[in-house]
Amino acid sequence: MAIFRFAEVFGQLRDDMARARTTKADERTVSAYVSRLTTAKADRPVFETILGELEDDSALTSADLIAIASAYNKGGKKPTSRAAAFALIRKRFVEIVRFHAKNKVAEKVRPW
Repeated sequence: MAIFRFAEVFGQLRDDMARARTTKADERTVSAYVSRLTTAKADRPVFETILGELEDDSALTSADLIAIASAYNKGGKKPTSRAAAFALIRKRFVEIVRFHAKNKVAEKVRPW
């Protein structure tokens, strides 16, 4: 049975976490997905197709997905995990759908 010193184990884990945070996102992939999500606007079938591709794309790293979610949301707090990134993307889509629905109703009410 090996006995590890706490400082050695903690130092090694801290180095691993630091490397994970510095992972850079692939800008071409991020911009491609963000542009596709943006052009989907309020079209749910198109959005669901793109979201399915995001979930199935094994080449996407967590950094890529976080960058996609942050860019699609146009700022704000960055998600910290893949699940949070997917939740942010879904939330932004719902906001867009509600915005378009609200404007549709407002167009019917406007007298001009």
